[in-house]
Amino acid sequence: MRRFLAALRPSLQQHAASVTTHRSVVSRIQPPCVQPWPFTHRSSSSSVNNPGSGEQKESTIRLSKLLSQHATNLAISRNAAEVMIRKGEVTVAGNVVRSPHLLLDWNDLTQSGSVVIKVQGKGVALETNAKDLKRPIVYAVHKLPGEMVTEHDPQGRPSMIQRLIQGGVGRISKSRQIHLKPIGRLDVPTEGLILMTNDGDYAREMELPRNQIHRVYKARVHGRLTPSKLERIRRGGIQWNGIQYGPMKVSVERSRGMKWRSSANPTNTWVQITSSEGKNRQIRNVFEALGATVTRLIRIQYGDYTLQTIPPGMAIEVPFKPLAKQKAKGPLMSRKPKRPGRGRVDQAPDVKWVRSAQ
Repeated sequence: MRRFLAALRPSLQQHAASVTTHRSVVSRIQPPCVQPWPFTHRSSSSSVNNPGSGEQKESTIRLSKLLSQHATNLAISRNAAEVMIRKGEVTVAGNVVRSPHLLLDWNDLTQSGSVVIKVQGKGVALETNAKDLKRPIVYAVHKLPGEMVTEHDPQGRPSMIQRLIQGGVGRISKSRQIHLKPIGRLDVPTEGLILMTNDGDYAREMELPRNQIHRVYKARVHGRLTPSKLERIRRGGIQWNGIQYGPMKVSVERSRGMKWRSSANPTNTWVQITSSEGKNRQIRNVFEALGATVTRLIRIQYGDYTLQTIPPGMAIEVPFKPLAKQKAKGPLMSRKPKRPGRGRVDQAPDVKWVRSAQ
């Protein structure tokens, strides 16, 4: 046994010397920590993939969300913040961070006396009110026809978001501008209600087709609309350019005494239509497939948010409505009439007043 240990001792000494050399090389490569790092928490895979899980503390916040929503001297989107983080332009406590999902403790950040987060070498000023950490803000905007729902357009077309920013929407102070994200989109000729929020997660949930949020429109349709065409819209299954559209609610707005016209001449008809899919140009494409054209389209409701009497071009802050408590959602499938069986004679139902008279 002694001979075996004596023979093994030189190899053990050589291994210890190599480990010491490796540690010294690593210490020279890694930059020293300029500031302590007690306030950061690495997000686990479950909390990143499922933000609704209970593993993430209420006082923690993702770095990308912190920069996009709670930095008083920055006005960037979350996507822009993620790009800057991955490029290595963001430092936390003097260390370069490349993970947008890094979790930071809000209390430690606000209580720290020195700047711990920098973007491109400049310090980031954070909100001091902890109540604003989770407070979502929603604006109801009456979009004008001819506007793009985007921040920057390469072709220089009118931008609704730029007009709102110049008008002071979302501005808290002279140097503080909240970054607002549109919930859904409206094409250039469409007007009416569009929602803006500072909560990207809320915007995404409102847009997801699986949540079946109702979008209500008023449309002026040029062309003949027969009861059979309206029934096809209610049943769903209409295809246009390879895209199939689901069922929608539709009703004709007509005055008293107005009857269906049987002539071949096209007419203008106002209809109210409700969709839960939110596909691009869905209303226009459905009527185009039926041989009609939408000449004017106004969105008057999105979920439980309504346009009401907001003047065109104006934006007002409205109370936040959680998705779980909204009522204007769910499937729009209409009940299919039962087909009578073979060899069976269907009897007409009794009239109510006849039964009461017997």
